Amino acid sequence: MLSSGVLVWLLLLWESSAQRVLQSPASAMAPPGDNAIFHCSMAPGFSMSSYTMAWYRQAHHGAPVEFLIKEYEKPTEKFHIVLTTEKNTFSLHLSDLKHQDSSIYYCHSYCASREQAYFGAGTKLTVLGKFNKFNQKNPDILVLDFRILRAFYCNKRVTLVCLAEDFYPDHIDLAWYIDDKEESTGVAKDDSAKLNTDSNTYSISSRLSIPFKKWNQGNTYKCKVTFHYPKEKSNDGKWTTESSTRWESLTAPKRKSLHFFTFHRW
Repeated sequence: MLSSGVLVWLLLLWESSAQRVLQSPASAMAPPGDNAIFHCSMAPGFSMSSYTMAWYRQAHHGAPVEFLIKEYEKPTEKFHIVLTTEKNTFSLHLSDLKHQDSSIYYCHSYCASREQAYFGAGTKLTVLGKFNKFNQKNPDILVLDFRILRAFYCNKRVTLVCLAEDFYPDHIDLAWYIDDKEESTGVAKDDSAKLNTDSNTYSISSRLSIPFKKWNQGNTYKCKVTFHYPKEKSNDGKWTTESSTRWESLTAPKRKSLHFFTFHRW
């Protein structure tokens, strides 16, 4: 395992090089006992023959980063790799999935002569619990319960909080919109979803901080929640996923008070 200092180095490299190492899929779900394959390639203009390729994983945000396997190493009971330099591809194969295999998997390339290392954006794997609840006709998907909690006023700024809770599995995206235009400035999301061990479901929140003057313009603020869940198993043995999207919106007042605003649920 890598130290926390090396973890920071890894994440910084990923930020600056996500375009060079490409990974697919971005996320995957499977029941225990199944197998999984993650693909990695180099962006156009780069060749794997010039790099040493490897795979790492991180159980969750802030956890140590674990080295798994690198090119030309012998396969283990859990991992084996397929490197095809002429096609510029490097795949990781996982067998007999366990719940502890749920992690984010990173493809890594390293050039010793230039002392350069690059990481892909990662593939998030969830090994599903109680998978017998899911079936092709009627998957037992826990309904999202989310809402914009309230508006907080501090230091001449207003902070909106959007909460999504009681969902499983942990594959969810939150985004903010102001009058139908996506907003990224002033947005902060929880590093990872929080597990409720009693219900085996998750919750996560996202916050939008804006200047008070902007808030008082009567704009409509929307939180978009997109939930991804397993649908069915295809002929090739892979589980396909579907997505459902819901919105929560709040209309700001054209006044100085924070006590008057309107909720809308779609």
